[in-house]
Amino acid sequence: MPVLSANSLCYTYGQGTPYEKHAVRGVSFAVEAGEIVGIIGHTGSGKSTLVQMLNGLLRPQSGTVLLNGEDIFADPKRMRACRFQVGLVFQYPEYQLFDETVEKDIGFGPRNMDLPEDEIARRVRRAAAVVGLPEELLAQSPFDLSGGEKRRAAIAGVLAMEPRVLILDEPTAGLDPRGRATILEMIRAYNRQSGAAVLFVSHNMEDVAALSHRVLVLDHGTRAFFDTPRAVFAQSEALAGMSLAVPAVTRILDGLAGQGIAVTPGLYTVEDAAAEILRLRKEGERPA
Repeated sequence: MPVLSANSLCYTYGQGTPYEKHAVRGVSFAVEAGEIVGIIGHTGSGKSTLVQMLNGLLRPQSGTVLLNGEDIFADPKRMRACRFQVGLVFQYPEYQLFDETVEKDIGFGPRNMDLPEDEIARRVRRAAAVVGLPEELLAQSPFDLSGGEKRRAAIAGVLAMEPRVLILDEPTAGLDPRGRATILEMIRAYNRQSGAAVLFVSHNMEDVAALSHRVLVLDHGTRAFFDTPRAVFAQSEALAGMSLAVPAVTRILDGLAGQGIAVTPGLYTVEDAAAEILRLRKEGERPA
């Protein structure tokens, strides 16, 4: 059974007014435990609206969201528990830090779960370790941290609730290459250690290529593709029609294909590209 599934989700802003906008239209997909799903789409394609429905912050106007096979909207009394199991990290989460110390900020979610203090302390230290925050920073004010440390502390606050599904909206936005690499490794580590499903929204195709087991592509609020990165990035012309790029490696290999070289379609990692170029050299491939 999928840990999380969306079934024919629809959401319209300003419904029945002159400003009506169909944000999500009939989107369905399912995510397995331990799976990492990248969500891509042009600006306004419905990505943020979709993930807020998956967490219960927005109620779909039609369709259902199932967590472990149960409709999260069926019983309002269970919604609070659902939000502990489906953790949502907004874009630029560091702006949501507020408490006196990093330790208290990370522990805010677990404390709202009415956990005993020793369990809260365990979760805070575990989450801090996963995101790479040294223990000596826990006693500091979160506002004294560097930009990258603030981002990691804010994410740790969601991880400390130990959600079965972790959703991140543009987790590497605004970070330098080193900061991006740190956040991506943190996501991998949490996924590997916890077995939780991870969904992340991104405009960075290299991040999507590096992390995802499958990729969900949204176009004007509808599901365009939901498949492996290789299958999705093989559709470079269709993606271009949606104002989406493919990873730089894929663009380079597509350029070779345009010169008549028999390149395997859909390759998207540096490692795959290197192996493909060695294969072409070995076979003496030349443009037609």
